[in-house]
Amino acid sequence: MPKVSVLMPVYNSEKFLNEAIDSILQQTFTDFEFIIIDDCSTDSSVAIVKSYHDSRIIFHQNPSNLGISPTLNRGIGLAATELIARMDADDISYPQRLQTQFDYLTAHPECAMVSTAARMVAEDGSAIRIDEFNSAFYYYNLTFSCWIYHPTVMYRKQAVQQVGMYTVPYAEDFELWWQLSRQFIITNLPEVLLDYRVTTQSLHQVQKKDEYDQAQREQLLRNIRYYAGQDYCISDNQLECLQHNFRPLLKENSVWSVVDCISKLDFISSKILTKENVNLDPEAVSQAAFYKREFIIDYYVRNLPKMKGLLLMFRLGVLQSFLKNLFATGWYRVMLLQ
Repeated sequence: MPKVSVLMPVYNSEKFLNEAIDSILQQTFTDFEFIIIDDCSTDSSVAIVKSYHDSRIIFHQNPSNLGISPTLNRGIGLAATELIARMDADDISYPQRLQTQFDYLTAHPECAMVSTAARMVAEDGSAIRIDEFNSAFYYYNLTFSCWIYHPTVMYRKQAVQQVGMYTVPYAEDFELWWQLSRQFIITNLPEVLLDYRVTTQSLHQVQKKDEYDQAQREQLLRNIRYYAGQDYCISDNQLECLQHNFRPLLKENSVWSVVDCISKLDFISSKILTKENVNLDPEAVSQAAFYKREFIIDYYVRNLPKMKGLLLMFRLGVLQSFLKNLFATGWYRVMLLQ
């Protein structure tokens, strides 16, 4: 029996499918089965998969188009091993990815899922950016956004089955990570082990962006109320702000709205600190909350009209330290000339 199952759904993925498959077959870790499930593609995806003659590939075709979550759940049921590595049909896993994650989960049996950093690339493979996420802050920030790239994870089959597997049609990964993190230790490795491709076929960024955005907003509100109480109220613009989409709240042009949002963030952070969880590290949560708070304040100070920016700092009690730093560095001269 293999030691790892690699699970990759396919739907009209002909453009990048060869690269994705090759990147798995060329792993330094070789003891795996490669479950590929086609969800009724209408392009040449099936022919591409069938052109491979590697005994590790186990190919299935859905009888009808099921969508991503039912397809992944089918794959989990088919997996012969306890460890399942997710892969997408337009991304590229680095050669050492499976070995690195297998070694980690073997050494940490208490951990249910490990993800890695990823490099964002364009359709032609050119680099866009590497998101430098601090792994210690994953638990806190998972409340507000999905920091975990779906095709970078390796998880334990039993743990995923215990929380119900994939349960929603959109933002299915965000939902699963949240459910896993309620019961099991999850972690992230800072090493970049995958190229995550941004394409015109991307469901969550292009084709179904509105549906994914709405699903994430609903999940965010659920997450906040898990800590703050089921009747906790927060505006749509404040929800967007906590996801670092700052423009809707900025358009209100209201210092009070921003102060209220920061006050609500402080309250939510305090509740996260007092809620028992296997992933809770109070020091890491406090640091993550501080950096998130400062990041939000900095944006509105810079983008509100100057006097409102100063009023915002005054209302939040940060004006004195700001002015001290300003005069110490000489930046006040620049501001006066603007």
